[in-house]
Amino acid sequence: MRDRELREIIEKGEDAFTEFKDERTHPEEIAASLVAFANAQGGRLIIGVSDEGEILGVGDPDAVMQRIDQISFNNCEPPVTCFQEKVKIDDKIVIVVHIPKGGQRPYRTRRGMFFIRTSSGKRQATREELLRIFQEAKALNPDEIPVPGTSAQEIDVRYFGNFFREAFGRRVEEEGVELERILMNMKLMTAEGLLTTAGLLLFGENPQRHLPWAKIHIVRFEGTEISESLLDQKEITGTLFEQLEEAERVLKSHIRVAGRIEGFKREDIYEIPLEALREAVVNAVAHRDYSIRSHIRVFIFDDRVEVRSPGGLPNTVTVENIRYGIHVERNPVIVSFLTKRGFMGQIGTGIVRMIRLMRERVGREPEFYERGFEFHVILPKRRIEALPDRGSNRALGGDGQG
Repeated sequence: MRDRELREIIEKGEDAFTEFKDERTHPEEIAASLVAFANAQGGRLIIGVSDEGEILGVGDPDAVMQRIDQISFNNCEPPVTCFQEKVKIDDKIVIVVHIPKGGQRPYRTRRGMFFIRTSSGKRQATREELLRIFQEAKALNPDEIPVPGTSAQEIDVRYFGNFFREAFGRRVEEEGVELERILMNMKLMTAEGLLTTAGLLLFGENPQRHLPWAKIHIVRFEGTEISESLLDQKEITGTLFEQLEEAERVLKSHIRVAGRIEGFKREDIYEIPLEALREAVVNAVAHRDYSIRSHIRVFIFDDRVEVRSPGGLPNTVTVENIRYGIHVERNPVIVSFLTKRGFMGQIGTGIVRMIRLMRERVGREPEFYERGFEFHVILPKRRIEALPDRGSNRALGGDGQG
């Protein structure tokens, strides 16, 4: 947002889509404002402006943004998705918090209070209003939430065109409609012209410009515990397709392999089945909570690999029933496109297949845990007496050949 645009918004004053707050406002008051916007049509909370429209600025912008993140996550139920930006105006920094219309409405504060937004401000919702919110909210999924500040101009048109031709057997130009209409029909863009979370992450030219936490961080530790002794690390960005392709290449370069000769043929035996490892990473990318400002972490130890993804298991899914193929799609649009590209197979079979592969080839099953607001998959390694760790003397960006 440019300073001139922000100044015009401030001059118009507070309304159904705009509210001003001092940076010293109590957390519960901020939570009430976030909840009210999420329960309505969305809006913006501008931190560093008085109720009268005086530009006060904030002292430590980064600390304020971190505080808002904590309030949106800890003081709102369920956590409210919001996107923040710093704007300099009159030599002062204010924080603009964009809150889209919530996909998990109704929202309430930690104290159990439901708020909605009106033209005169916010107020507690009536019973009838709550019922209406429940009825309307069922259609919007988390990956359909719009990303503020985006547009169709940020779509990698060539990349999308190649995908479209491979998936549907025809060119975008043959559809006879504008690209924007196709993007809306595929739930990659909203009617207001904003890219959805799925649209940005799947086909954006630079997804991390708006969602910097949507990435994979791979670390190879020495030994069997998290320590300061790192053998290597790699941060993987780009579209979700690009992240998965690069992560597979990187991880393969760090998995030891032995060769077994049968007749004239050689069979490679990996200390972890590559299919199981791939399944764990694909699931993390497909099902993580993209409203949480944290990235997927893959930790490689001497005796195991851990895949940690932001967000607990959704709705009725548990660490017990996930083993039997029970699933709820948090991001159905993303899942649909990953399936079209061949990264995912029949829905609900991935975990079952992972367990079977680990049992057959390692002799142990993977472990599943919920730790705070993360979901962990732990894949134990088998002992193999052959080639050294192919990644031990090679950067994580190596070619993976061996």
